[in-house]
Formats: sequence, structure tokens, C-alpha cells
Amino acid sequence: MSQPKASRSTKTERDSVHTGFLRHRGLLWAKIVLLLCALAIAGYVWHTPLDAPNGGTWLGYTLGGVSAALVLWLTLLGVRKRRYRSSLGTVKGWTSAHVYLGLSLIVIATLHSGFQFGLNIHTLGYVLMLLVIASGLYGLVVYSRLPQEIAQVRAGSTREAWIEELLDLSDQALKLAEPLGEDLHRKVVRSLDKASIGGGLRRQLYGQPESRRSAEDFRQSIEQRIEFLRNKINRPFDASVTRQNTVMFMANQLGGAGKSDEELQRVQQLLDVMGRRKALVARINRDIALHARLQVWLLVHVPLTFALIAALIAHVVSVFFYW
Repeated sequence: MSQPKASRSTKTERDSVHTGFLRHRGLLWAKIVLLLCALAIAGYVWHTPLDAPNGGTWLGYTLGGVSAALVLWLTLLGVRKRRYRSSLGTVKGWTSAHVYLGLSLIVIATLHSGFQFGLNIHTLGYVLMLLVIASGLYGLVVYSRLPQEIAQVRAGSTREAWIEELLDLSDQALKLAEPLGEDLHRKVVRSLDKASIGGGLRRQLYGQPESRRSAEDFRQSIEQRIEFLRNKINRPFDASVTRQNTVMFMANQLGGAGKSDEELQRVQQLLDVMGRRKALVARINRDIALHARLQVWLLVHVPLTFALIAALIAHVVSVFFYW
């Protein structure tokens, strides 16, 4: 079954924007890295030192020098991104080289070590290098997937517009609740205050507890409560259907006899506004969570990079000191 033209076009644009740097100039840097790794492996196989392969042989020093130079060069990507007038290649080219050359370190640095590992500064530097690469791969994955999810959540809107709409819905809810009695008004105020946005890093990444249920579930619970009010069936509420205490309170308040159709209509409007507001809060928190996941890897990648450079300096100094 053929894919719709619009869908194919959207996918092509998305791939071009988010993964185009991987295919920069016909996978130029991928080919360079494959050649570099092939030469390193061939040299390692050809080299026959008197002792076991290690970083202290001429090949070990050569591969170690290449690894150190690559680590230092890879840190320059952040500098290049901020030099908009630089003529030293494009940012896309630098990013492509950054990814592929970073991956080449797995091969080159491992061969440099001669697979000699232990509890020392040298192995620490190697482990830090692997962690930096792993965090970089996470960043590569999220940057290839999350931007389109963010675009879907936003649907052409902005977080600022959502905040304005949220404040408007809160005002509407308070105005609708005011004529329905002090208890119900107080309950609505408490419900509005409980809905939180953002928060600490953990809340940003995983969402707010009150926003984790889908808007559709909340909509279904509202419809069931409204149906209950219309029919005025004298039966207990099913707690498994909903945990929305404010909704249950409103249903209990208006489910008894003597309530007018006007009050019923007002509570239906209030439920609708509360449902829209809850869905909007969930949408805002989802947008915040996606952006947090898009950026959180930098909180790991950048400090690990500095730790790697420090370990690399200690590694080089210790080698030449004892050499």
C-alpha cells in the first residue's frame, strides 16, 4: 500500500532537518572514519611488540596521540556553533564530523590501550570517554525523534498562548462556580490551585502526577457524570471510573431533588471548562517534558566532557612522568 504524498513529503523534510548532518556530503565523514578505523585495526594486527600490545609501544603512542587530538578537536564544536561568521566549514559539516569521529574513538582508543585495563587513571579516562560517547548518542537519538513530537503537541501554537488560554479558562471556571454555592466554589478554587506546571527536573522529565491521565479519560468521566445528573439515578459512584474529586463533588451536590435545569446546565458548562483546562495543563506539561528531555543530555554530556579532558591530561602527564 503506497504512502500518501503529503506523508512522504513530511517524512522527507523531517529526515532532512533532523538527520541530514549524518548524510552530509554523501556520508563523507562516515567514509573517512571507516578508513581511519581500518588503518588503525590493520596497524594493530600488523604490529608485533615484544610484550603484549599496550599504550607504551610506538603504535600505542601514535594511536594515543590521535585519540587525544580527536578529543580536543571534538570539544571545538560548541565554539564553532557560536561563530556565525566563521568560514571554517558549515555547522552541519562540523556536526557530522563530530558524531563520526567521536564514534571512531571507541576503536582507536581501545586499540591504543591494547585492551590493558585496571584500577588506574588510564582506565578512568577510557570509561569517561565511553560515557561521553553514550551521552552523545542519546542526544543524537532525541534530536532525531523529539522535535517532531514537539511540533505535533504544539500544532502551530505557543506556550505563551496556552498560558493565556489557561488563565482565561480559570476565570471562566470561577465565574461559573460562584452562583453554585460556597462549598462548590471553594472546591473549584482548590482544584485550580492543585494543577501545577513545570517544577523540578524530575517533574519536568516525567510530567506532573495530576496530568498523567489522558484528556480522553477525563472527558469520558465528565460525560458519565453529566449523564448521571440528567437521569438522576440514585446509585453509588464507580470509583474505578474516575478519581476526579471535584467532579464527584459537583455530581453529589446537583444529583439531589429540587435542582433546576439552569443549575444543571451551569455545572455542565463548568465541567466542560474544567475538562478543557485539565487537557491544556497536560498539554503544557507534555511540551515542557519533551523540551526537558531534549536538553537534559547536555547536563550530562558537557560535565563528562570536562571530566574526560581532566582525566586525559592526568593520563598524559603520568605517562610522560613515569616514562
